[in-house]
Amino acid sequence: MPKKILVVEDEQLVGLMLAEEVRQMGCEVIAVVTTGQAAVRAARRNPPDAVLMDISLAGALDGIETARIIKNGQDIPILFFTGYHDRQLLDRARTVCPAGIVDKLDSPENIRAALSSLFR
Repeated sequence: MPKKILVVEDEQLVGLMLAEEVRQMGCEVIAVVTTGQAAVRAARRNPPDAVLMDISLAGALDGIETARIIKNGQDIPILFFTGYHDRQLLDRARTVCPAGIVDKLDSPENIRAALSSLFR
């Protein structure tokens, strides 16, 4: 049974490209959403095996708070995906114990490797 992945990315084109990478790895993409609120709804409706989450999201919830809500009481691995290198932001992201933090500008191979590591 393929692993179910929720993709949360505020840039729709980037989200769709990530979803395609996830599908090529043999995983099922349960949703591609652009806001924290939509991510929480999607995760409650169809609990994912893992979440690929942008740290910076439009709306009331950023990716870190969204991850905190989704993980509340559940052991769902979160892989943060970001273009930001601000130390305070990354330290804050680490407080939700993510499975990893991947640079958006990293190669597709490194992104795939990070995703693969979620299920070893």
